[in-house]
Amino acid sequence: MKSERMSSLNTWRRRFLHLLPLLVLVAAGLGFPCEAEAKVYVAEPLLVAQPAYAGMRFYVYQPYEMPKGWYVTFDGYAVKKNADGVWVYGTMSGPNLTPTNYVVGSVVPSMAGLSPWAQSHQISSIISTQDLASAGTRKLEVSQPTGLKSPQGLQKAYSTWVPDWTFNPRFMAIGTWQKTVDRIGVLHNPATPVAWKGNRPKVIYVWTGSSWYQVTVRESQRPVDALKNRLYDLVRMVKRTQFVWYEPDTPVLAQHATMWGYYWMGEVVPAR
Repeated sequence: MKSERMSSLNTWRRRFLHLLPLLVLVAAGLGFPCEAEAKVYVAEPLLVAQPAYAGMRFYVYQPYEMPKGWYVTFDGYAVKKNADGVWVYGTMSGPNLTPTNYVVGSVVPSMAGLSPWAQSHQISSIISTQDLASAGTRKLEVSQPTGLKSPQGLQKAYSTWVPDWTFNPRFMAIGTWQKTVDRIGVLHNPATPVAWKGNRPKVIYVWTGSSWYQVTVRESQRPVDALKNRLYDLVRMVKRTQFVWYEPDTPVLAQHATMWGYYWMGEVVPAR
């Protein structure tokens, strides 16, 4: 009798094992949760300041899977504070994150060829858009220098645009001045490239259309203050050479900046 019960039990076990795959498929079809669902990164926001731009603050997050020292912006891009205290974007290099020379706030990351580390909908936070505004933060919106012209016959096909200054050895020499330059951008008005080194440079280089003009910076001055004091002279020099900085010149210079190993500062607005 006991052997009959054991035989019957074994029969039911075999039947259950045969039916198990079917039960799994049915459960999946009914929408039961499974481990393959998209991840949601729950992280507390951290308000940080961007010393490259006066008054700029933004929120970053540190999901548990982020490498040490790396954070994620609200729109999912990896960022890191470099040795100078400046926040820069990161890019994937194989399985690792590598800092770029694109300063946070200087470019639209998607247009600079960067990919988000996490999709924005994967980041869950207790902070709202209204909280961001009340905290006095600046959205990571990047504007091109105003008043820029587009070359005739060239609409938005900027990928084929090759600026004249790329063939000018005087202009391109700036890429070899690592001792006195580590960042470059485009002045707001007049629209022309400017370059310097560090947060407290001794000199700022401004392209006049024919040469790099040196603006001396006093010890107590910020770069934007020194530029403000020389704006009138800079406008005259640029007009004298009839130099025009076109809109598609900006992304080309940004690419050169990263090739030279310089930080790309985007639009540089003198202090008001």
